[in-house]
Amino acid sequence: MKNNEVNGMKMKNIIAYIKRKQFYFALFACCVTIFLIAILVWVQPKDDDSEIANLNSDVIRNADNPEELPSSLVDNDETEYNPPEDEGEPDATPTSTTPITINEEEVDGEVSGEGDAGDDALVANSDATNENYTIEIAPVVKPNITFNPSEKMIWPVSGSVLMPYSMVPIHFKTLDQYKVNPAMYIASDVGGQVVVAAEGIVESITNEPETGITVTIYHGSGYKTIYGQLGEALAVKEGDLVKKGQLLGVVEKPTKYHVLLDSHVYFKVLSNEKSIDPTTLIE
Repeated sequence: MKNNEVNGMKMKNIIAYIKRKQFYFALFACCVTIFLIAILVWVQPKDDDSEIANLNSDVIRNADNPEELPSSLVDNDETEYNPPEDEGEPDATPTSTTPITINEEEVDGEVSGEGDAGDDALVANSDATNENYTIEIAPVVKPNITFNPSEKMIWPVSGSVLMPYSMVPIHFKTLDQYKVNPAMYIASDVGGQVVVAAEGIVESITNEPETGITVTIYHGSGYKTIYGQLGEALAVKEGDLVKKGQLLGVVEKPTKYHVLLDSHVYFKVLSNEKSIDPTTLIE
């Protein structure tokens, strides 16, 4: 009897304990259920991947036997291609890509099947690769002018020589230096007229730091004259054919390199690009 009572008491205690902890038991059961669902979800894709892998293996094994592959995986080389119907557009001129050799270099180009009569020389034929084409560029030809030193030049301005031509170093006032002088500095008032020393062609007009507006005239036979310290209002332009004694321009104030020298014209003579003493040619 006592044992039954004891067992009954134990059962009551267990039931009471379970009732007190039923929330935790329910929570545990939910966690277990969620865990099982997660395992199922995680395992299922792997099974799908395995099926795909098996399918790929089957395709690879059957690659040598296309007839065993599903029709959706086999390219049908015998599929008939129907080009679009002609919509009435004119036929394009047939072209060919015949290599053209120009100076031993092979170039791919399109050669028209038709062409104007004037373009026949430009149409390549089947022997184009065995031909060489040379493009000639005509040289720039200067006017046929010559200078005879015995005919002499004239002075570009009427004035005294402030600084003579000298290959021996002489003193330059403004620079306070001794150096050679490859030209002559001829005195002239600002605005005084400067004329061409001999017939020739105007080769260049520049603005130099030391000599200001500077004009170079080519006289032929390798001779040139250079005129500096000129005003901007010149009477000539590049390319002009000028005569002996023709107006060239007027004298301007000296540049800062010769500011201590009176106003003047810078006059230089070249023979085959080498400076010479102008007085040997001036009459």
